[in-house]
Amino acid sequence: NRKRRSSMLSIVVPVYNEEAALPGFLSMIDAAAPDCEVVFADGGSTDATRALLAGRRVVEGAKGRGAQIRAGIAQAAGDAVLVLHADARIDRAGICAVRRALDAGAPWGCMTMRFDDGALVYRAGAWVSNMRVTLWGIAFGDQAMFVQRAVLDAVGGVPDLPLMEDYELSRRLRAQVGRPCHLKEPVLTSARRFQQGGPYRQA
Repeated sequence: NRKRRSSMLSIVVPVYNEEAALPGFLSMIDAAAPDCEVVFADGGSTDATRALLAGRRVVEGAKGRGAQIRAGIAQAAGDAVLVLHADARIDRAGICAVRRALDAGAPWGCMTMRFDDGALVYRAGAWVSNMRVTLWGIAFGDQAMFVQRAVLDAVGGVPDLPLMEDYELSRRLRAQVGRPCHLKEPVLTSARRFQQGGPYRQA
C-alpha cells in the first residue's frame, strides 16, 4: 500500500498592531512549526508590527479579521490551513496533532482552548467555549481552527466579516460537512482582551 502524503499545512495569522504579542509568538511558531508555511495578514498596523515581521511572509490588506484571513489564505500554498491569533500559543505536539487529524481525513476542527490567566472566570469561559464545540459544533478563532483547503473553498472561504467570521464559518462547515474534530491538545489563549475590556463585555 502506498503511504498517504501528509498535508502541507499553512498557518495564517491575522495581525493589527501586535508589537507586544509578536516577539513571543514568533519564537513559539519557529519552534512549533519549523516546516509549516506561515503567512501574516496585516491590516495596516501603525506600530512596530511590520518591523518585527521583517523577512517573514506578510500580506497587506484592509483591516478586518475576515478580510485579513481571506487575504492570507489566498496567498498560502498549503492544502490545509490553520488560523492562529498572534496572542495564541501552541506547541510542537499541537501542530503534530493537527496534521494527524487532517491526514486522517478530518475536514475541519479545532483545539481545546485554555486561557493564560488561571482566574475562575477565565477557566469557566474556556470551559464554555470548549463545550460549545462539543454540544453545538461551533468553534471560534481563539480555538485554533483548522480546515482542509478543498472544504474551505466548497463553503465559500472565510466570510469577509470584520468580526464573528469564525462563527459564520463554523456554521457553514457544520451544515455542509458536519461537526468539527475537537482535539484534546491545548491552544493557550491570552486573556488580555478580556482583561482590558472586562471578561463579560468582550465579544
